[in-house]
Amino acid sequence: MKRRTLFTAGLSLALLLCISAAYTVVPALKPSGGQKLVGTWNVQLSVPVCSAACPCHPGVSPNMGLPALHTYSDGGTMEEVYGGSLLLFRSDALGSWEQLPDQVYTARYKFFFLDPTTGERTGTEVVTSHINFQGKDAFEAAATFDVFAADGMTPIRTGCQLNITGTRF
Repeated sequence: MKRRTLFTAGLSLALLLCISAAYTVVPALKPSGGQKLVGTWNVQLSVPVCSAACPCHPGVSPNMGLPALHTYSDGGTMEEVYGGSLLLFRSDALGSWEQLPDQVYTARYKFFFLDPTTGERTGTEVVTSHINFQGKDAFEAAATFDVFAADGMTPIRTGCQLNITGTRF
């Protein structure tokens, strides 16, 4: 009986040591290629076409560059701080991103349109982008945006095109 208890204790100790060794090795592994997107980016947003189905926002014309900052954080969250047209009163955007195969990334974020006189929410916009790197410190993204009424649920415009270019800050 003593032998059996000793054997079981020894086996348990060996297993515990193996698990401990594996745990200390895992954090030392090099991060995946998905870490390339992490950081802050100077971006230019542009709507390539304005149409009846997807009219341009007030003060925005086709291919007009609208500046913003995007920050992609470890863990898959992102933030956009808009720096464009004063006629487009909107909040900053929050969202998430993930890496897809072949160093392609996708991001989805949302912001609120606000009435400049009352500050009340007048609508929301959700942007979905597919990001492709153009070298180590630049990317291009083909994106679509959907505009919703103030309730955040009723679609007003869907599938409108948006181009995004970015350079690392």
